[in-house]
Amino acid sequence: MNMLKISSVLALLLFVHLSIVAQISPQFAPIPSNFNINSANPVYALDIQYDNIDTAKQAFHIFLPDTTGPHPLVIYIHGGGFRAGSRDNIFADPQLQLSAKYFLENNVALATIGYRLLPPQGANYTDSIGVIKCLEDSKRALQFIRNYASDLYIEPSNVALKGGSAGSGTGLWLATRPDMADPNSPDPVLQQSTRVCGAYIRGSQSTYDLYKWESQVFQDFDGMGTNYTVDSLVQLLGFDRFSDFYGGLDSNYHLLYDPVLIQYRQDVDMLYHMSSDDPSLYIHHPSPAVHPSEDPLHHSLHGVEIYDAALNASIPGVLVDIQMQGMNNTQGETGDEFLVRMLSSCALPLSLDEDLNPGDYTLYPNPVQTHLNIKGLTGDETFSVVSSSGKLIHQRVRYDDLEVSRFSSGMYLLIIDNGHARKAIRFVKE
Repeated sequence: MNMLKISSVLALLLFVHLSIVAQISPQFAPIPSNFNINSANPVYALDIQYDNIDTAKQAFHIFLPDTTGPHPLVIYIHGGGFRAGSRDNIFADPQLQLSAKYFLENNVALATIGYRLLPPQGANYTDSIGVIKCLEDSKRALQFIRNYASDLYIEPSNVALKGGSAGSGTGLWLATRPDMADPNSPDPVLQQSTRVCGAYIRGSQSTYDLYKWESQVFQDFDGMGTNYTVDSLVQLLGFDRFSDFYGGLDSNYHLLYDPVLIQYRQDVDMLYHMSSDDPSLYIHHPSPAVHPSEDPLHHSLHGVEIYDAALNASIPGVLVDIQMQGMNNTQGETGDEFLVRMLSSCALPLSLDEDLNPGDYTLYPNPVQTHLNIKGLTGDETFSVVSSSGKLIHQRVRYDDLEVSRFSSGMYLLIIDNGHARKAIRFVKE
């Protein structure tokens, strides 16, 4: 799985981005004074539509330090159990407004996105698609913003995610999925990368394969061999809610034998898709619940499951703050500070010029263990080494060989810039 995932990422990194063929015209206005933003000319634009299936939901607001740009961006995905919440939460949530203030004053833009929801409590209709439509909407919003980055004054290679509850679960899904760009799509939006520089997840669910809540997340939750079962979850939350989550079920056990639902569960299973090329995570679970029934959606054991899976997948730079489990390696860094730090060192090479031919430079040996030699240099080049997740690993002005013994094993891009064009060449560190 990891090799396929890395291959898809590298295929996109080497894809020439020529898809922005249209423009949008967002109407920017001064940000309300109650946000108290201390930057030169803070502005915002409201209700920018990114799709037309449900225009009331499929839109976002964007907040900028100014309109000079381009700015790094944090995308905030609202919570609400996929049944409630709105991109408008920022206008009623003082904590989210404080986050906006922090980001903008650190020259980072903020977008709050909306998405289609599942039926509300007590609805007299069922949902035939399920949670995947919520996740796919957030995916498209990210791709739309990248596609129209110049109109939005955004740096498309510098995007991170933040969310709470369902929004943080969505962020975790986006951060851990293989790149979902489709270079062959006739829709230029869908040609865009879904890779990000980092994700701050607060109160997230660990996976949307709900069977794993029984078999992994809440297995032996009391240390006495007790599991919190799917049956218990359905009894607590209601079968209608459980059924709507997967687009309609005949019974709880439908999940276990229907091939379509088995694939669905895998598609929405963040734990399954984790691998070492994923961006760094900040995992915060403040729920004080002891028994899973007290807070099954945000219980601290979800955070433990995410953290353990991230470590097993060798995701770099993972921070965790789970008070109920006595876990904290943040050294006082907040989630918002983490995102600003991630954005400051991120260099996702999403758009590379093709003026240089691959044959202009040769790397050898490849794979490499200690020293990577570069043939074909003219003396005017600068170099960067970027991991497959977009982290800037190394940067120099001039060399004929690169010492890589300190690099972790995996795939990297050597980006060569001669002042006129750039070329990314893949190499493997053994």
